[in-house]
Amino acid sequence: MKTADAKKDIRNLSKIVDVLKEHPGGLWVRELARRSKLHPETIRRLMNKYPAIFENYADFTAYKVNFKIIRLRNPNMTGRELTNHVKLKQ
Repeated sequence: MKTADAKKDIRNLSKIVDVLKEHPGGLWVRELARRSKLHPETIRRLMNKYPAIFENYADFTAYKVNFKIIRLRNPNMTGRELTNHVKLKQ
């Protein structure tokens, strides 16, 4: 992975982590994208690329609609831990 790509991933992951820290119960991808000001595909790509950071679960609403909710595996994640996850993927 190029250094520029790693820096971009860290920057985008930081935005996602900051939003999820404010919402420990989790958010669905579109809402997470809206709040972090990132494209939903960017969120999905980073979730697939760094699965150790995120966990998801199905939330069945009263209307029997299944929403995939995203939350942090470690709600107390630091910037250093985030950087380490990205470096491990290089």
